[in-house]
Amino acid sequence: MTTTDPRARRLAESRQRIAHEGVSYLPAWDDLSNEEREQSTHEAAKWLRAAVEAGIAPLAERPSDKHDAVWLDSHGQLWGEYQTSPSSHGDAILPLVWASEECSSKQEPEDQGVEFRLIGWSQ
Repeated sequence: MTTTDPRARRLAESRQRIAHEGVSYLPAWDDLSNEEREQSTHEAAKWLRAAVEAGIAPLAERPSDKHDAVWLDSHGQLWGEYQTSPSSHGDAILPLVWASEECSSKQEPEDQGVEFRLIGWSQ
């Protein structure tokens, strides 16, 4: 993962906001000095790298052409990437839907060594 990962700035901004919860004055991200913003973003990039290495955050870049992204939107809905060929409008996405006929016990794959990671909650 590179330090240009766009998630680093979002993480740094969120950390800035959370660090000042309950404080009457919250310095806006844009009010911080360039040095403070760069330092926070650099730290956030390290946190992201640790999260990727620990397996709790995905790589920002596609690992290979055979990998498709899974997205979680701001409403908690899952979307799967659908790569078009040729890619005329960029990659398309499809909503991932719950299908009860595809349901199985979570314990079965876990017994076979599959690890599940909670990425969010659906409504």
